Amino acid sequence: MFLNSSPVRGPRTITAASVARFAELVNKTATSATASSRKRKNAARKKLSRVVKEHSRYAKVANLRAVALTLTYADAAAFSPKRISAFLDRLRRALKRMGFCLPYAWVLECASHLHYHLIVWLPRGYKLDQAKLSRFWPWGSTWVESCRSVGAWARYIAKFNSVAELPRGARLHGDGGLDEIGKMAVSRSGLPRWLLALLPVGHLVRRCAGGGWMDTVTAEIYRSPYIWTPWGAVLSQGNLSPCR
Repeated sequence: MFLNSSPVRGPRTITAASVARFAELVNKTATSATASSRKRKNAARKKLSRVVKEHSRYAKVANLRAVALTLTYADAAAFSPKRISAFLDRLRRALKRMGFCLPYAWVLECASHLHYHLIVWLPRGYKLDQAKLSRFWPWGSTWVESCRSVGAWARYIAKFNSVAELPRGARLHGDGGLDEIGKMAVSRSGLPRWLLALLPVGHLVRRCAGGGWMDTVTAEIYRSPYIWTPWGAVLSQGNLSPCR
């Protein structure tokens, strides 16, 4: 009986080109996670900035004031995404009895303790004191201050410096209480520039299976004019127009 065997290959020759290719591969592997994290942070900052801008616009009309909050966990083991929802629900119910909604934005951060930074817009006659905060947030300490500079506080809470230290699966940020104009503006702010140049004012899109974006009003499909190459994204030869 004979056994089929493949010839044994000798060691490959190491050349300067192969070393360079290996070094490039190692570098890409090492930096891909960093690039992804940076992209996630930038997208979060961009959205949060737009949310705060739209909340500020609405607050002027509704005569609301901005309040800065920090909610800290006494024990990080008590973390649950439901905690921040419970806090906001309690505050929202209190404001609803007065005939107001609750515009808000929050960011989760971990320094010495796990905590939330928030900016909320409240009626000028409503006082959010420590007694109320203790009832609304029983999982740790709280801090509250009138927000004299909305822009400065928004930039401060949008650092996103501790993403790696956050609990697994935790959201970086959240928001709510936008009016219809605000929802439209925030939704469009996250779209690519080339798409905004084509999309009619007041229209929204959603991603399509297989690539592209579909106008939710006209059902037109928009495809990116850029193509990916080993050297990065380049403009394709096609013109910038929707697919009918």
